[in-house]
Amino acid sequence: MATNNYAAAVCQSPDIGLAVTQCCMLVNEQFSEKSTGAVTDLTTDLVIAFVGGYPPEEFDSAMKRIGDLTKAKTVLGVTCQSLIGGNQELENAMGISLWAAHCPDAKFTPMFLALQTQDGRSEFSGLPKDGWEEDSVLIMLSEAYSFPADGLLDYMNANHPGVRVAGGVCDSGLNPSDARLMLNGDCYDHGAVAVRISGVPVSTVVSQGCRPIGSTFIVTDSERNTIGTLGGQPALDVIKQIYSALPTQDQARVEQGLHIGIAMTELKDEFQYGDFLIRNVIGIDEETSTITVGDYIRKGRTVQFHIRDQVSASIELRSMLEKEIKKQSEPTPSNAPPAAALIFTCNGRGSNLFQQPHHDAALVDEIVGDVATAGFFAAGEFGYVGCSNFLHGFTASIALFH
Repeated sequence: MATNNYAAAVCQSPDIGLAVTQCCMLVNEQFSEKSTGAVTDLTTDLVIAFVGGYPPEEFDSAMKRIGDLTKAKTVLGVTCQSLIGGNQELENAMGISLWAAHCPDAKFTPMFLALQTQDGRSEFSGLPKDGWEEDSVLIMLSEAYSFPADGLLDYMNANHPGVRVAGGVCDSGLNPSDARLMLNGDCYDHGAVAVRISGVPVSTVVSQGCRPIGSTFIVTDSERNTIGTLGGQPALDVIKQIYSALPTQDQARVEQGLHIGIAMTELKDEFQYGDFLIRNVIGIDEETSTITVGDYIRKGRTVQFHIRDQVSASIELRSMLEKEIKKQSEPTPSNAPPAAALIFTCNGRGSNLFQQPHHDAALVDEIVGDVATAGFFAAGEFGYVGCSNFLHGFTASIALFH
């Protein structure tokens, strides 16, 4: 008897009630076992709803129906501007992309997270202190203005090392009050909703979409997020030397936006794709010849400048997905073929970066296969790089369920 452990459905409609009903119906149909003429409904353990384009009040009323229609034990929801459903990216769409899991041997722990301050001390409420198995994965969807996602990731790295966090920051437009999150029918305009999953083999892929230029350098002088010298030379002088040696098209890409990669380990002679944590160069001071970057960089770290373009972004994502799929040749449960995928891609990707439509979703479909896939375009992506979780930008963060 064949069973489906994962299901996904997408519906575009100006009527949110119709979209909810149709998506739930399609998911329920996929979670039916057909044997000798009988149909047995499977228990839905988890549903995640990515909801784009509707007014907040419509989201609040419609989301309560998902649990009723699917009878799911845990339901998460998030508003967004652009959806991912199957191999399609529906940018600025009005619709719903629904993803569901039936995993009776797994454990799902839902949680609403918020930052609380009392007596001058801040801590995250709603986060379990125990139960973090080695194979645990945290899927988290957060609101941008009220929830310090980078602080939560730092907490996870320090207290639950090895636990991978995937997800993204909700992007619902310019008005912060439009953002909505949902957990089991309760809607929020702040904080984060999340589910800890254990007992299911999950692998993660984080594609930062950049390629290196010039050589690697050791940071020889820095203060917080300002770099003074690289290899003993003023940081700005290093950039000018690299820029002058680049072909014209790459010089144009530097002018559009320069990035710096921070090596995640110093124990390498040569560095390749995926060896760096990418951060933006956010300021250049001509008078002091220093540069300011989007993260703290301490003296002694290895760095290399990077540029981003659609070709390098596409090559990197393809390479990382193929590398992950190649592990299937090893006969272990975690390396079995993926059966589902969640994609959290940056709102600066899609048609803002690629000429090819549906780029990230289509590439996952091509390499991973026709599996239950959903996701959304985020204003920041959570992903595990090296040995830690980070808040990324311009990144595709993908969770593959095996």
